[in-house]
Amino acid sequence: MKNVALAATLSVLTLLACGARPGAPAAKWPIEATGPLTEADMANFVKSLPALNAALKAAGWTPTPPKLDDTPVSSLATFVEGMDVPGVDESLRTAGSNWSAIRATLYKVFAASAALRVDNTPPEAIAEMRKDTSLAAKKGIKDFEHFRSACAQIPAANKQVVIDHQEELQALQTLGQ
Repeated sequence: MKNVALAATLSVLTLLACGARPGAPAAKWPIEATGPLTEADMANFVKSLPALNAALKAAGWTPTPPKLDDTPVSSLATFVEGMDVPGVDESLRTAGSNWSAIRATLYKVFAASAALRVDNTPPEAIAEMRKDTSLAAKKGIKDFEHFRSACAQIPAANKQVVIDHQEELQALQTLGQ
């Protein structure tokens, strides 16, 4: 999955780096993240990406860094919600969409991309993490397992839609630039 959009990859890495609190229950995604991602959603999303990018650029948007105690899922929510900048809805309307629709699709795309990254983590990498007995490594594997349980909530069909549209999702790499 080398070609998964940079934004999704960065969000996954950020989410894994932020980690979850040890012993925390399985993370719950916002309802939008686990809903079905349809071909129509994706077509609207891809068509609207230039308008979203223009609005983010015009507003001088930069992603809000996650807080140290954020969970992986709350970090993703902060990332998505931070894109609701002044002018975004007006810009999306010119592309035939709106913030509400794009927001829901952003959640689905990023959550499915994160789930794909977790699914494709080589067993050898997980085994290596388990071998390391440092406190940081122990926390890292707990965080990974917590996030993997959250990613299990993402529908397989959503992951397939993201796989099918990897090339079009490359536009996520330049959001706000």
